[in-house]
Amino acid sequence: MYSLRFSLKTQKFLIALALTALVWIVFAQTAHFDWVRYDDRDYVYGSARVTSGLSFSNIAWAFTHFHAANWHPITTLSHMLDCQLFGVNPGLHHFSSVVIHTLAVIALFFALDSLTGKIWRSGVVAGVFAIHPLRAESVAWIAERKDVLSGLFFALTLLTWSSYARRKSLARYLVALLAAALGLLSKPMLVTIPFVLLLIDYWPLNRFRTEKIIWLLMEKIPFALFAAVSAVTTVLAQHGHIDTFGFSLPLRFENTIVSYAIYLRQLIWPVDLAVLYPYPEKFFPFLTIAGSAALLIALSTIAIIYRKRLPFLFTGWFWFIGMLVPVMGIVQVGRQAHADRYTYLPLIGITIAIVWLVAELTAHWRFQKQIGALASAVVIVAFSVCAYHQTLFWRNADSLWPHTLAVTTNNDGAHLAFATSLFAEGRTEEAIAHARTAAEIRPANAGVYGEVPVGLEGKALDEAILFWSARVENEPNNIGARNTFGVLLVQKHQTRAAVEQWEAALVLNPNDGNAQSNLAWVFATAPDASLRNGTRAVELAERALKLAGGINPILYRTLAAAYAESGRFDDAIATAERGREFAEREGNRELADEFVAVLDRYRQHQPMRDARLELHEDL
Repeated sequence: MYSLRFSLKTQKFLIALALTALVWIVFAQTAHFDWVRYDDRDYVYGSARVTSGLSFSNIAWAFTHFHAANWHPITTLSHMLDCQLFGVNPGLHHFSSVVIHTLAVIALFFALDSLTGKIWRSGVVAGVFAIHPLRAESVAWIAERKDVLSGLFFALTLLTWSSYARRKSLARYLVALLAAALGLLSKPMLVTIPFVLLLIDYWPLNRFRTEKIIWLLMEKIPFALFAAVSAVTTVLAQHGHIDTFGFSLPLRFENTIVSYAIYLRQLIWPVDLAVLYPYPEKFFPFLTIAGSAALLIALSTIAIIYRKRLPFLFTGWFWFIGMLVPVMGIVQVGRQAHADRYTYLPLIGITIAIVWLVAELTAHWRFQKQIGALASAVVIVAFSVCAYHQTLFWRNADSLWPHTLAVTTNNDGAHLAFATSLFAEGRTEEAIAHARTAAEIRPANAGVYGEVPVGLEGKALDEAILFWSARVENEPNNIGARNTFGVLLVQKHQTRAAVEQWEAALVLNPNDGNAQSNLAWVFATAPDASLRNGTRAVELAERALKLAGGINPILYRTLAAAYAESGRFDDAIATAERGREFAEREGNRELADEFVAVLDRYRQHQPMRDARLELHEDL
């Protein structure tokens, strides 16, 4: 598979150079891509802390506060650094992600070569890792910076662990521990690092034959302690998002089994990839669950039976199984059934198993090296072409979500995400159409996670009110349920009852931005004078805008209306003009035009009135 005319160092250099070229051939296009808005706002341009760049106070904040329902301070700092250097130019943020992914690929190659001594097999594994179509989501999505960053530190952990295992010293051990800690501070999925290190100790390091197992276990205790801290912190950060959609435990177990099989299929046949795969509404067909379970049991059995003869199968297979455990949805966070990004590191294990198995089975073939080189090249080129095509869908939200809807069915989450993006662009009618489709697919979740003000009517509205009324009654401390119930009550013109729900939400959490902004809008713009309270509206709107980082144009509209209701028309004008600037910056022409209209009212000292808040309490 290689020419003896080159020295070993030259071969390694050429492989690293080829890997770098592969990454940039596939992913350099992202330097011209836009934000996709899905989580990008929360992670980057919607956070005042992040967009203000690096400072002592921001660095301290990154380590002491949750960010986007996570605690990953190294990832947060990387976004801050990008904003410090590039502002909120999405192309340059994409550029940074590609650079980090390139470094992760090269580090993985050198780590595998150091661990196994098989330079060309390591190069093939790193090549598949570099440009497999499943990588598109991790590399081309700015909000998934945590994937590539944790991948880099994971590869460095493997490299430094190999160095430590061969020449033990406290310094080498601490460097490996530091790399693992930085990985955990980038993405908590690396809580499985102690397990992976044990697998590596089994093969290729073969330490189980030469050292006491108790010592191998004790070595991993500091890694496990770091992992435990990361796990606990993640649970605290995501406690409000766990099992949000009420999927039953048996269904989650079934989805876990089927997802493992799906990931294996996607490794071999990566078609119809999507950013969001809808969670199943009902149990899988018996043949699907039985076939998936049988596949997992069979492969696990083979890996165990042949663990001595083919130890790479054992390490590679259980690397894949083990690293996916934290994201398999037994404790469900979010509405995805599975996700391409979750495979970023786990599929390295199964790729190792496949590459090493093929090499061993063909070891006695004539022209084995030439055939292996050709086959590897064909596979990597084919994956590169597919990955380039898959990456194109990440150009912007208008390309990402139509593709997702085309390759999935009954995807209410995709409809809502696309609706939110369309609404931010000012394409309100299209946004409402997608949001209503989402509500039709999953009626119980109508309004629960969209930002689009969809007006339900008739039976659909009545059913939604009954559902959320029951939810509030059964879960009186559910702030999200009260906020959603309030929005629905307003659509029924029961504004006083809506105010009661939002006030109750503020009692539960005085810093709930949704309740603050909803109340401020009612207190500032309700046609009925008995509902208006300008002073309270200003107080709530100012707090909501501050919580949102001071860059949300919708909240500027609310605050301007509050100032106008309080008679502070100069402040209302200045605030509305500031909001128009943010709306134009986001490309939301409809909202920008709305600011122009209200500015005329404020210049004539006329406060804002929202006819949708008319009272029909008898309904």
